[in-house]
Parts: sequence; structure tokens; C-alpha cells
Amino acid sequence: MLSHHELATLLRLADTGRRQEAIDPDVLALSRYELIEIDRREEGVMVGGTSALRLTSRGRELVRRLFGGGGGV
Repeated sequence: MLSHHELATLLRLADTGRRQEAIDPDVLALSRYELIEIDRREEGVMVGGTSALRLTSRGRELVRRLFGGGGGV
């Protein structure tokens, strides 16, 4: 089950598409659940840095199921 912080992070990413984001525990958890992808070719993938994030197909499917296909995903 996702925490409310993880869900908020997932929805923020769903609304904006690929974005630069700090690598924090919520981002790492979403990556472990295979809901987001961290672009490791970008600089700053250490905790506290920033990296490019995007939803995986699994993450898009979860958002679609939660919100009926809305949110521009």
C-alpha cells in the first residue's frame, strides 16, 4: 500500500510528465514498486540530488485505475 506521500508524488508526476525531482525516500519507494523510472543518465542521482523521473506503464495504469483515465496520463 502506498503512503499518502508516495501517492502525492505519483500524482504530481502523472500531472507533469517527465520532471526533475529530488531523490527522496518516497521517490525511491515508487521506484522499488516499479511505478516510476529514475533516469540514471542524468546528474545527481544521489539522495538529496535531483534526477529525471517518469511514470512506468505500471504507474500509468495505477493512476488510470484510480482516476478513470484522467490526469493527462
